[in-house]
Amino acid sequence: MKTKLIILATFITLLSCKNSDQKIESEAKVETTDSISNTATQAIENHGKAPDFSLADINGKRFDLSDFKGKYVYMDIWATWCGPCKVQIPYMKQLEEQFRDAPIHFVSVSVDNDDDKPVWAKMVRENEMSGVQLFAGRENNFGFDYKIQYIPTFILIDKEGNIINPTAPAPMDYQSQGVNQELVSILSSLK
Repeated sequence: MKTKLIILATFITLLSCKNSDQKIESEAKVETTDSISNTATQAIENHGKAPDFSLADINGKRFDLSDFKGKYVYMDIWATWCGPCKVQIPYMKQLEEQFRDAPIHFVSVSVDNDDDKPVWAKMVRENEMSGVQLFAGRENNFGFDYKIQYIPTFILIDKEGNIINPTAPAPMDYQSQGVNQELVSILSSLK
C-alpha cells in the first residue's frame, strides 16, 4: 500500500510540474506576442537579419532576398492545401494594387510538398496571383530558417534585409471581412 501511495504521489507531482511548465510556457508566448505588437504607432523592434534564400518563381527564375534590397518586403508564407491561406489571396491582391507605387515588394512563398509544385503553379495561374510567387517546398530550409510555426505567416522585412516584424498582420481583417486596416496603416507609414 505504501508503495502505491508513493507512486501516486510521484505521478501527481510530475503532473503538476508539467502543468506548471505549460503555464510558464504559455505565459512566455503571451509575453512574446505582446512584445511584437502590430500597431503602426508603436516603434517597430528589429528582430535581426532575415535569412537569405534562393527560390524559384513559377517560370523557374530564381530570386534571392538580396534582389529585394532597397524596398520593404511583405512576405506571405502559405500552402495550397491551407484554407486560411487561400482566404487571404484576394486581400493580398488588393493590397498589392493599393501599394503598387510604394517602396514594397509583396512576396508569397509556398511551403507545399515538392510533389505538389504543379498544384501550386496551377493555383497561381488560375487565381492570377500577383506579386512575386516563389516555391520553397518542404525539403528546403526556408521554413526552418524563418522559424515558421504555422501558416499563413506574414513577415515584414526592411529595406536592408532586417526582419521588422516576424508576425505581421494578415491582409484580411477577420472581424470586418475586409482589408486589414492595421496593416494598411503600417504599410502606409513605410518610407
